[in-house]
Amino acid sequence: MERQPKAGQGMNTAFHDALNLAWKIHHVEAGFADRSILSTYESERKLIAETLLDFDAKYAALFSQRTPSASEVGGASQGGSDDEENEFIKTFKANQEFTSGYGVRYPANELNWSMNHRATSELFISEKSQVRPGYVMPSANVTRVVDANIVQLEQEIPWNGSFRIFLFAGSLAKTQRALTDLAANLQRSSSFYAAYRRIDQSEVSYHERDNPHSHFFTICTIFAAPRKEIEISKSLPALLARYSDHVYADDVWDKRVPGAQAAAHAKMGFNAETGGILVVRPDGHVGCAVDLVEGNATVDALDNYFGAFVTKKIGRRIVQARI
Repeated sequence: MERQPKAGQGMNTAFHDALNLAWKIHHVEAGFADRSILSTYESERKLIAETLLDFDAKYAALFSQRTPSASEVGGASQGGSDDEENEFIKTFKANQEFTSGYGVRYPANELNWSMNHRATSELFISEKSQVRPGYVMPSANVTRVVDANIVQLEQEIPWNGSFRIFLFAGSLAKTQRALTDLAANLQRSSSFYAAYRRIDQSEVSYHERDNPHSHFFTICTIFAAPRKEIEISKSLPALLARYSDHVYADDVWDKRVPGAQAAAHAKMGFNAETGGILVVRPDGHVGCAVDLVEGNATVDALDNYFGAFVTKKIGRRIVQARI
């Protein structure tokens, strides 16, 4: 297959093809996920390939007609007035979400929650909400608490094959009990988190910042508060505080949500008081989103989500069955 180098999509698409398949093979071979997840590679990436070929054909045809002027190229990326737009600019703009990657959506399956997913709970946030499973996690700037650096949240965890558990903790005054209950329920033996703990956990270095407890999960906590108000050891239970390098303050203004009290919370669709949890797949696409509440319901919902494709039996139902 021969393609023309338009908009830099060929190599980008190939990288995402490889990433999509690589982490799934890794999870299957490591005994974490059922082999059935391998079939999602084709259903997720085939549509992207077809969309790319269609975009390339349209764009190549426009380039073949004539060479666009420098002003047209600039107008495509920066925007021009309606009367200045021609077919070249319109085509580029119509595909901006796709070419940026943020418009790529994977269909519903066991990895991407939907109303038809096996996991059922009132805490799952609908795919019609601001945070949509299957899409790439929205970009958000936050302040890392340990060193006061402003960072891009979605880039904080390396591409290490882990599911990213983004805990939007809201206001500590409102969620302290919920955070305590979350940590306690993550540690129960039947939870998705405890079921895949590292066997060498007691020997893990203090300097391990991403996977101190499990090779398959990394937890990031984001408070809707200024950095100066967050004291990690006092604000978080021990399990969550262990990820001290991944604790953030949602205190960076964002022009996309100028009136938001906590921009990152707002961009994910979470209330700045009560927060929520965003589960992001190892390839950066959203798997599911759930409300953060007191008690065991939040972890129960996450158990149901992961239980749809992991190899071990997990969740409170398993414990009840044993009893």
